[in-house]
Amino acid sequence: MLGLRPGVSMVEVRDRYRALVRRAHPDLVGTESDRAAATAATARITGAFAVVRRAVLATGGDVVPDPAPTSPPGSAADGGSTATGSPGREPRPWEVDAVEADADGDTISIAAPPGEAYALLLDAAARIGGIGYVDRRLGILEVIVRFEGGPSCSVLITVQGRAFGTDAFCTMESIEAAPTPSIRPVVDALVEELQRPT
Repeated sequence: MLGLRPGVSMVEVRDRYRALVRRAHPDLVGTESDRAAATAATARITGAFAVVRRAVLATGGDVVPDPAPTSPPGSAADGGSTATGSPGREPRPWEVDAVEADADGDTISIAAPPGEAYALLLDAAARIGGIGYVDRRLGILEVIVRFEGGPSCSVLITVQGRAFGTDAFCTMESIEAAPTPSIRPVVDALVEELQRPT
């Protein structure tokens, strides 16, 4: 999906992911039918990036590993039930305060099902900026943020359900004639809003 092979660095993976998302973004197409196709393509690209990122994080390195051998569904190797029927690992409790940003600063992990996580992100995003685009069905959300003394930026958040929660992948692009600042302050602000008691 990303057009990359094992052995490339995560820097190359991120660059390719961002380039593909920029080309497929729903705001860049004309008709409503084209927008639906672009939204679906963005979701597929983000899903592929998530798979590669998880594989790299599992190795502890910064290079895309060779694909792991596949195992039958439900086996201990895929995190399913073991031969004794016990789960492969204990799930985290569904707590709103179980929210964290990864070390790269572009992914937020939320210990909640995708629908609930999406609603929480939508509320948090509305508190830090203006909502530009919402697609609950595909789990895509755009928020427009303004940096103090800097440009306004479009932050695209794509939600991906996981076995033990939800990941929100964030990308940002300046919408002014100015360089895009670091996304880390936006991710930190979202995490802070998600952790704030309601």
